[in-house]
Amino acid sequence: MDERGKIRKRYRYADMMTPYEKLKSLSNAESFLKTGVSFDRLDEIARRCSDNEARRLNQAKAQLSQLINKSRQRAA
Repeated sequence: MDERGKIRKRYRYADMMTPYEKLKSLSNAESFLKTGVSFDRLDEIARRCSDNEARRLNQAKAQLSQLINKSRQRAA
C-alpha cells in the first residue's frame, strides 16, 4: 500500500512479457492452438514484424489521426 492506502501492483521487469510470450510459457500451451497451427509457424510470423516496425506503424497511425483531426477542425 502507498501512503494514501491505495494498493499498488508492482511488476518486475523480468516478469513482463507479451501475450504471445505468456501463451508460450504455459505448460500445456500447445493445447490452446487451433489444429494445424504450431509455435514454429507462429514464431516465424512474430519475427517478421520487429518492435521497431511496430513502433513505426503506431507513429504512422498517430500522424494519420492528427491529420484527420486537423481537417475536421477546419471543416467545422
